[in-house]
Amino acid sequence: MARSATGILLILLCFLCKGYGQSTCPPNLDFEAGTFDHWDCFIGTVDTFNGKNRMLLNPSLPINNRHTIIDATTNPGNDPYGKFPKVCPYGGRYSVRLGNDQIGAEAESISYTMVVPNTVDTFTFTYFYAVVLEDPGHSLPEQPRFYVTAYDVITGDLINCASYDYVSTAGLPGFTPSPSNSGVIYKPWTPTSLQFAGLGGHTVRLEFRTADCTRSGHFGYAYMDVASACSNILATAPYCIETNSLILNAPYGFKNYTWYNSTYTSIMGNAQSVTLSPPPTTVGVFYVDVEPYPGFGCRDTLQAYVQPLPVPDTPDTAPVNLCQFSNPNQLTASVDPGNTLLWYPTATGGTGNFTAPYPSTTTAGLSKYYVSQKALFGCEGFRREVLVNIYPSPVTSFNINNIKQCQDGNNFVFTSTSTNLQNPSYVWDFGNGKTDTTLNITTTTSYSTSGYINVKLKTTNEGTCTTEQTQQVTIVPRPVAAFTFPGPICENQTSFTLTDQSIVPANISTINNWWWNINGSIVTGKTPPAVTAPPGPFPVKLVVTTPEGCHSDTTLNTLNIHYRPIAEFRVGDLMCTNETISFTDSTKMPPNGSAEIINKWYWTFDNTITTNTQNVNTWFTPGVHKAKLVAETSIGCKSLPVEHSFDIWPKPNVTLDISDSCVDVPVTYTATDHDGNVVKYNWYFLNGKKESTAYILTRYYKNEENFPFTLITLTDKGCKDTIYRPFRIYDNKSWIGNDTLVAFNEPVYLSAHGAPGMQYTWTPAVGLDSPYVEKPIATWDRDQLYQLYTVTDKGCKKTSHVKINRFAGPDLYVPNAFTPNNDGHNDQLRVKPIGIKSFDYFAVYNRWGQLVFKTTDYKIGWDGTFRGERLVQETFVYIAQATDYKGRPLVRKGTVILLR
Repeated sequence: MARSATGILLILLCFLCKGYGQSTCPPNLDFEAGTFDHWDCFIGTVDTFNGKNRMLLNPSLPINNRHTIIDATTNPGNDPYGKFPKVCPYGGRYSVRLGNDQIGAEAESISYTMVVPNTVDTFTFTYFYAVVLEDPGHSLPEQPRFYVTAYDVITGDLINCASYDYVSTAGLPGFTPSPSNSGVIYKPWTPTSLQFAGLGGHTVRLEFRTADCTRSGHFGYAYMDVASACSNILATAPYCIETNSLILNAPYGFKNYTWYNSTYTSIMGNAQSVTLSPPPTTVGVFYVDVEPYPGFGCRDTLQAYVQPLPVPDTPDTAPVNLCQFSNPNQLTASVDPGNTLLWYPTATGGTGNFTAPYPSTTTAGLSKYYVSQKALFGCEGFRREVLVNIYPSPVTSFNINNIKQCQDGNNFVFTSTSTNLQNPSYVWDFGNGKTDTTLNITTTTSYSTSGYINVKLKTTNEGTCTTEQTQQVTIVPRPVAAFTFPGPICENQTSFTLTDQSIVPANISTINNWWWNINGSIVTGKTPPAVTAPPGPFPVKLVVTTPEGCHSDTTLNTLNIHYRPIAEFRVGDLMCTNETISFTDSTKMPPNGSAEIINKWYWTFDNTITTNTQNVNTWFTPGVHKAKLVAETSIGCKSLPVEHSFDIWPKPNVTLDISDSCVDVPVTYTATDHDGNVVKYNWYFLNGKKESTAYILTRYYKNEENFPFTLITLTDKGCKDTIYRPFRIYDNKSWIGNDTLVAFNEPVYLSAHGAPGMQYTWTPAVGLDSPYVEKPIATWDRDQLYQLYTVTDKGCKKTSHVKINRFAGPDLYVPNAFTPNNDGHNDQLRVKPIGIKSFDYFAVYNRWGQLVFKTTDYKIGWDGTFRGERLVQETFVYIAQATDYKGRPLVRKGTVILLR
């Protein structure tokens, strides 16, 4: 999981209960059993609820890396963030780490349940802690924390002045940024005290908790240790006979301290520990007023009784040797269990500091520091001198004759300009596997390969302090001359440009000079002027140079200048507006360019119309026109344009007129030449034969049918035109019918038997209901001859006649004799109906009553035969039956004589 490194709360607790009148501590409160016996362990998670930090914990066995016993004999080393010892230097063999530096909103806890002895009024713990918080800038309830609390098990009441919540924003003093992570702050081992006042005989529970931030991204953990004895003494005033001093010791962890003498008439000091030398008294009592940080305890006044105590031994130290300008570590010294170290800048006097100093390395020479041991709430021992030798460090530097040189013939000269020297020695590392360890301040080398190379000078003063400087030199490789040119390049055509593509390998340098030899012409500059070239080989050379004077080899490219085609074309012979004009390409390549292939053609007609086929067939209007051709080879070389003018002659401008389209009338065909340039007319009809060469001809037609024809005309320029006409001859098929016999006052329904679109005229109009209809009704009461004039929709005219003969009737007239001798007169016996609506039959019987003839069509007569045999002259009986025009039956009977 990712971590936000803004501040880590790391709290290391070391409980120590040593002092006057020691009493026995509860079992394994100090972890010296090397286990969690008598301690209860918990694990869980942390969140915020109703704006407050909440730890959700469940009982568990000790979980390694969350409840961890640390053994001093395993040399566990220092904490990775605060760099302080993982085992409490003031306690016993074992310490405890609660929590870890993993994230995930984890929470851990350990607790100890005990009965406060009835023999003491106030039961006191004094502990050391170191705090480091990963501070992500969350709100206070969300921050990582270390929490200490104590409460009465029976009542659940918190014990007053015994609960502390260590959060990075609590404002506790002594926090320092972690040297391994600038986002981490920590507080090294620091003592404080926890007291149970007035709780003798009560069962109390002491609890320690650690928790990550509630957002799961930041952690917190703690170290703890407890000494092997407990005391109810809160403040001490040991009289240290050997050092002739009186030391006033108050509990740790309060914000303000004020020491008073036994009568409250004098303030003796304002620190947690105050040394009085010589002592103002060797017996008696002192008082101290302790004021806690807000939220970290209660204000109180404590008594400190004067008692003589021995002083601890002086700590073991060793001389410290450092180089000038180096980053030193804190000074160290050995410390006995139950003691702390106090550091001083002088052998006597001054106020000791629990934090070891970082010696200054700014100035070379010998420095002295002093350190003593002080028993917790006891005496301070004598000071031990710590010698710090600061040896002068050389300030290494050197000059280079030229930091950028060419790979060819380079010679680098390095000269040391180092200062602050004391019997120096030099080691030159040229970065190419070569070194120089002579004492000369100037040295040289050369490089066979190009690139960026680090050169290092290491200077050592008297074999102790060494500094070094590294500078980078650049070995510029030989530039590579290169250029590109467009392709293909055609002879003396569009000018082309040579484009520089030269480089310095790895871009180690740039190019600032170009020398071109273009077909014998010398040009300088990155981009030479555009040129045109004749066909054939065209040599170009290029040499380039860097600002360091590094020259490239000469690059030679021979350009192949291609030939262009020679465009030409032929125009077709028949140049008429209605003819396809053929343009035939005859482009060719010059003799030396025969290897090139012509594969593109660009035609332009009258500067507007274009096409891209090799040969063109197209049409033009009459007049003078221009055709232009540009040919192109497969590699893109175009010919010069070739242009020809040509005349286009008009086709015959002939219109055709046909006089009529009806049968039995003369049909005249007339061709009209509107331009006066037609010299020949050729007429072709159905048989495909030429019938005439004149511009006019007449024909007659008897039948209605299609008679298509073709007219081909020819001008004096040889231009011809063909007129094809799908022509049809039409007939007027009106028919007025036969003359008729009708009864007086019987209406006659005439009919012209016309066609759609036909016009009718009956004359005279007398006795007709309308003279202009196809079927007028005639009611004239006398014989009348009518003439009918009709015109079809195609204009074909016709005149016909019909006569109406009036007889008395209605009646059926049958002659009394007939002569069937085939002379054309009276050869058949017929009935003549007058004024009938329908005809039923006409029957003839011989004298024996045998039927010899019968018909239902009055138009059919009897020819005097029976069963194919001619009958002899004889008298026969007939019967005729019909219905008159008024719907009444009409029957006529009689005899007829067949005459031979």
